[in-house]
Amino acid sequence: MSNLGDGTPVNAQRTQGTGDDAMSISRRDLLLAGGAFMLGGPRFVGPRTAPARAPQQKSGPEAVLEALRKNRFPITMTGGTPGGQGWDWLVKQARDARFTLVGEEHGVAETAQLSAALFKALRSAGYTRMAVELSPMIAQDIDAAARRSGLQGILDFFARPSTWHPMYLREEAQFLADVVAAGPKNERVLWGIDREIFSDRYLVERLEGKVPPRARAAYARLKEASVSTAIRREKNPGAEMPFLFAQQPAIVTDVRNAWPNPDRDSDIILRTLEESLIINALGRTATGWDQSERRAQWMRRSLAMHLNEARAHGSSPKVMLKTGYNHMIRGANYVNTFDVGSMPDEVAALDGAHAFHVIVLPGPGSHQATMGPGRSFVAVSSDEFDEFKGGEQRLTRVLPNANAAGHEVIDLRPARSLAQRGLESWNSDVVKTIYGYDAAVIWKGARASVMGSP
Repeated sequence: MSNLGDGTPVNAQRTQGTGDDAMSISRRDLLLAGGAFMLGGPRFVGPRTAPARAPQQKSGPEAVLEALRKNRFPITMTGGTPGGQGWDWLVKQARDARFTLVGEEHGVAETAQLSAALFKALRSAGYTRMAVELSPMIAQDIDAAARRSGLQGILDFFARPSTWHPMYLREEAQFLADVVAAGPKNERVLWGIDREIFSDRYLVERLEGKVPPRARAAYARLKEASVSTAIRREKNPGAEMPFLFAQQPAIVTDVRNAWPNPDRDSDIILRTLEESLIINALGRTATGWDQSERRAQWMRRSLAMHLNEARAHGSSPKVMLKTGYNHMIRGANYVNTFDVGSMPDEVAALDGAHAFHVIVLPGPGSHQATMGPGRSFVAVSSDEFDEFKGGEQRLTRVLPNANAAGHEVIDLRPARSLAQRGLESWNSDVVKTIYGYDAAVIWKGARASVMGSP
């Protein structure tokens, strides 16, 4: 037995040649060795000495956890400004990428601050756009509000009774304002790539002055349904589901069919409303996977729309993306759909570039904001929050270092050679994270985001 220099055993048997020794290697051995000799490896010319056996690598969960413990850097957050070795490393990695993806656990103040600082640090490397977990037109109008009136413009937009989103938090507003202020002047910096969930009244009203005569009857039915649902829910919030979770997609499809050539903004609004109704209907009539898959496809199409519009204007921008961590992972996500996070790697590869993925999680002693009743938020302990029901195996239990002096950055890539096969039954989420993300930021004692003004 010998090996190919990476610890992979090779069944080798000497055979007699015409002066040269040859080595017969099974097809399986070549596949396991990654084709080292087939792709760029040294050619056999004359007799060869069997390579020395590589040191035996540790394997199994403990080896993975040890690799995760060893490859950590400290990162600080002082007054909303990150620093330290971990911060410098993150910036360097992101600068070299065409896309930088931040996958977050929602509602953590430090994550919004980190994301804003990272975008500003990457501006000199050519980053000009930020994709966020808002619907396309809501993000566009928030961008416009920020360019007009900065942070106050965004807070005023958040306060409108006809629009609401779980992202409407003080630190998120500051993040959006900082990004728009740092971006190119007189250009749309924010790209919305998600469905809509609560802002149907705002979007429907935005269509009002553009509806052609032949579509007015269908539009009137749409508007009446949206407004009347909101009125009933204001009187009794528990009486029925929000409009976009209760209505059938046909109520928007009828408007689209009667309005075949809408302007750009109206087309985006109608497609967003229709697709949001389809996605949410799947939550009632199909499986959670079907709903997640449809939402992932919408997010991918929305990102493609923005990229195609930029290309039509002669631009291939460097883009930062920030959404929940289930969406930003490359490969199959935590519910086994290929979400929008897989797309930037393929787009970048077309031009010989790559994407850099960062997961940002609250660690020990942290708190985060979650949705409360009405338009409110509630701070909860991150130690107790378990959205994917992972128990003690969830990421916020396994990745943090209980003995860390402060916040940490983990380079996940060195663990990949240790997690190739056989560990899915140990912790499939950790394995997915090691391959789907390049780095992790773990907060210690992070703060929950808050509503409105400080």
